[in-house]
Amino acid sequence: MKSFTLLLIVAVAAAAVSQTSAKFQVRTHDDAAKAFEDCREDNYVPDDIYEKFLNYDFPAHRRTSCFVKCFVEKMGLFSESRGFDEKAMIKQFTVKTPKDLDTVQHGLEKCIDHNEAESDVCTFANRVFSCWLPINRHVVRKVYA
Repeated sequence: MKSFTLLLIVAVAAAAVSQTSAKFQVRTHDDAAKAFEDCREDNYVPDDIYEKFLNYDFPAHRRTSCFVKCFVEKMGLFSESRGFDEKAMIKQFTVKTPKDLDTVQHGLEKCIDHNEAESDVCTFANRVFSCWLPINRHVVRKVYA
């Protein structure tokens, strides 16, 4: 009976993990464009700063951190409760070019944290994404172009 219960618990846990990964849908250029527009409206980003954002350049500005958080959240890569979804990021940025796997993983290993600094959620999302992006900007542009 103990073996059956243990097996059942393991099966349920595996199914839950599988469903979490299976829920992520790869986003397209159109999804990114819509997320950019929505996040611009939500965060009142000025035109000159927004133009930089469109090139995946996120300069220091009072609106940048929450814009980045909004964007990665709408793209399914981040949530306030769980932080960054590494599996989703790998799937999103290697679906078209599997040869970019090493670069994407390297960036994740270098940059992902679990907000040990206890930063506010916008600062946390921006810190991690802004660390990861310079290593993978070419990959992001390929995927969302």
